[in-house]
Amino acid sequence: MKPNPNMPRGRTATPPQAAQCPVDHRAAERAARALPGPVRRAVFLGVGTLSVTAGIIGIVVPLWPTTCFLLLAAWCYARSSPRAERWLLENRVFGRYLTAYRERGVISTRVRRGATIFLWSAILVSAVLAAGHLWVVALLLLVAALVTAHLYSLPGEG
Repeated sequence: MKPNPNMPRGRTATPPQAAQCPVDHRAAERAARALPGPVRRAVFLGVGTLSVTAGIIGIVVPLWPTTCFLLLAAWCYARSSPRAERWLLENRVFGRYLTAYRERGVISTRVRRGATIFLWSAILVSAVLAAGHLWVVALLLLVAALVTAHLYSLPGEG
């Protein structure tokens, strides 16, 4: 593989299979580094705060993702505000779960079970309300089944 002149020494270019990602992370990092320090901090802090807001919405809205927004918020806060990052990772509601997922990629059995129960309860209520539209009910059940399969495909922790 040809060395990349834009990579710092000691690092290798990403393997070809990683090129599937539609986001050019290196370009995003370069663009962020091009911003002046205070502006960069404000942008990361703003995106992190919007991500926390979206994550909190995801706690109560079925099928709205939560973890990905909170992981993005932690990433942004790590680049802008150690205090905000610490608040997020030490938060009593989701800090422990976010840290476990971020560091070890695991989800606790209790969280997995609770998410599944909440998901299926909300989907079944929605299906009853949409009973006149069979295709909507089928779509809701399919999405719930796929989300459940994803939850149970993640490694678990006691």
